[in-house]
Amino acid sequence: MFMVASSVVLTVMVLNYHHRSPDRYEMAQWVKVVLLQWLPWMLRMNRPGKKITLKNILGSNQRGKSMELQEKSSKSLLANVLDIDDDIRHKNSAANPPSGYTRSAFGTPISTGRPATVEDTSASLPLSGMQEELHTILKELRFITDRMKKADESDEIISDWKFAAMVVDRLCLIIFTLFTVLATIVILCRAPHIIVQ
Repeated sequence: MFMVASSVVLTVMVLNYHHRSPDRYEMAQWVKVVLLQWLPWMLRMNRPGKKITLKNILGSNQRGKSMELQEKSSKSLLANVLDIDDDIRHKNSAANPPSGYTRSAFGTPISTGRPATVEDTSASLPLSGMQEELHTILKELRFITDRMKKADESDEIISDWKFAAMVVDRLCLIIFTLFTVLATIVILCRAPHIIVQ
């Protein structure tokens, strides 16, 4: 009775861990330490592409702090290019479209006449118009890269939850196997007429 009840409860817990998403659940730090570092090391489990060793576990706290400092201090090339938002010249040129151009839905100037070639387009656009188009393209690139970073982060969190579910599942397998073997040995030793004297 105890085995059946505990196996059902732990199976539900493993399935819950396996299907958790970063939208609703945030993994606590102690869960990360216990289920993603210490228990896998004791159970001799490894993640794909990552070997879990005692040296990695003890050094992960220091490495995590240094990584956070590096991320805060470094900027990507795109972020450096997009710092032109603070420039007064671009704010003034964004407010007034060049003559002969209208604004599109994205705020970029559009020519009322249709140029025949790319050279005509680049020659007909004033410098500020080209800068605005480049600025719009860079904004769209920033949006796309932010979406990709968020998707990568959520995939990593989902992977962490799935690995935690695997660790709990392996721990339950070992505990239930030991309990079953020990219970079988105890029952066989106490049963009458098994050992003939």
